[in-house]
Amino acid sequence: MTAAESGGSTAETDLEATIEARLVSLDSGNYRANNRLVLDAFKKYLEDQRGVTTLEDLEVIDCRRYAQHLRERVHDDDDPLSAASAHANGPYFTIVRAFLGWCVDDERIDSNPARPNRVKEPLPEHHGDHDRQFWSAEAREALLEFVGERAHDALDESADDRERTFRDRALVTMLALTGARGAELFADPRDEYRNGLRWSDVDLEKGIATVFGKTRERQPIPLTDRVVETLERYRTVLDPATGDWPVFPTRHHASLAKAAKEGLEAQGWSAEDIEAALAVSTSMEILRDHGIAPPALSKNGTRSLMKRLCDAADVDIDGEYLKPHGGRRGLGSDLYARDAELAQELLRHESIETTHQSYREQNVVERRKRLEDILGE
Repeated sequence: MTAAESGGSTAETDLEATIEARLVSLDSGNYRANNRLVLDAFKKYLEDQRGVTTLEDLEVIDCRRYAQHLRERVHDDDDPLSAASAHANGPYFTIVRAFLGWCVDDERIDSNPARPNRVKEPLPEHHGDHDRQFWSAEAREALLEFVGERAHDALDESADDRERTFRDRALVTMLALTGARGAELFADPRDEYRNGLRWSDVDLEKGIATVFGKTRERQPIPLTDRVVETLERYRTVLDPATGDWPVFPTRHHASLAKAAKEGLEAQGWSAEDIEAALAVSTSMEILRDHGIAPPALSKNGTRSLMKRLCDAADVDIDGEYLKPHGGRRGLGSDLYARDAELAQELLRHESIETTHQSYREQNVVERRKRLEDILGE
């Protein structure tokens, strides 16, 4: 019996209100944002194409038609959707099915109309992420060499130039040599818990950094001597006022000025005094002098920075800039070729099977080499 049939409120079956209730139940800001995007699109499709606005009106055929709609979008040049997003285990269908499963658990509907097999039959097949980028060892070293030379050349430049180039070198080094995800190092405005790696999270003596992992738990990652040396030099140049400072602060002037203003206001400064301080000092100087943490560089800001660095260094992979997550994949690929278990530990996969799956193509290449060696004996 549905909520409406049992005398429940309209809000319990209204699609828009139900979606809002589902979003409130989610803890992760990033996952919540992805759910909102997908569920709002699902609601709009149901309203515009099927005339469905409430849960009690939603039927299995509506979900099957939505699956067909997703398949059509994969081949739509004006509104394309990747097969990886649309297929049965992709985020679009998975989020809708999970939402309707939650509605069952919350006793808003009796059964999940997206559960029957005939619903997902129309969805496109997905045969793997062949377009996933891996930083090659050559591209990785070329970019590391470039940012290293820039940092060395900036030693005789202004303090601002030194800070910028040393930050960029440390950022590329962390992406290239730690296996960390971008979401673990940089801020995500959609997730309140991802506000960037802080200096208090980094122990250079032990060679360890602690990140907020994909599991939404704090996890330690190892820092090699090369990473530690780069971070030590960068910290000396940056001179963070407190351990709460992000390792990679933004250099966006408006964001720094806003942080300085709000920080001084919190310390009891008047508007006139704040204006006078900003007139004679840079925002970063005020933040440092008064122990106010600047905002961290965002994931989007990092992508823009990597594009600029790769353009300047004339480094690319198949015509594209070196994407942040490609550093993790590239390092994992190099490790996997030598020690699959070490790759699993560094990448923090829950099982070795996940690591094998991530590098299944490379695994086949390695088996081919071994087979050639055996047949050639």
